Amino acid sequence: MHRTVAAVLLAAYAVVVARLTLADPSAGSWAFTAADRFATAATDGRLTWERTEVLANVALFVPAAFLLTLVTQRAWLSALLCLAASAGIEYVQLAYLPTRVSSGADVLHNAYGALLGAVLAWPIAALARNRSRRAAGRVDQDLGVRLGVLQGVERP
Repeated sequence: MHRTVAAVLLAAYAVVVARLTLADPSAGSWAFTAADRFATAATDGRLTWERTEVLANVALFVPAAFLLTLVTQRAWLSALLCLAASAGIEYVQLAYLPTRVSSGADVLHNAYGALLGAVLAWPIAALARNRSRRAAGRVDQDLGVRLGVLQGVERP
């Protein structure tokens, strides 16, 4: 996936995350209801809401870290930025949003999701980074040959 496409998708996903985490809880109730229904159906009712919430917090940051890793081409940086974003979200909830419940456990679960997303994207980002380096090397080599020709130096 091209980095620009990943960046646009990441920006759109960030809006969804902000809406789910910073708006009044009733605004995101559709997502929580859908997650609960899916978890209940998938496990024949054996998964409690508390566990569903944990899994939803993990899943929330998987796409963010995946896309961010494709953009930055650095898995560790993406995981750290997602961790910082999660901590920032929880701080805003605690300090400014009395209708939201802030939790350190949410930060931990979001961090698990960020690590998972970054690890899943890491091989793709590494391939893209290596391809970019090879392409840059070819451009440098071509430029050097052209400059050498212009200066009267023979090609090797």
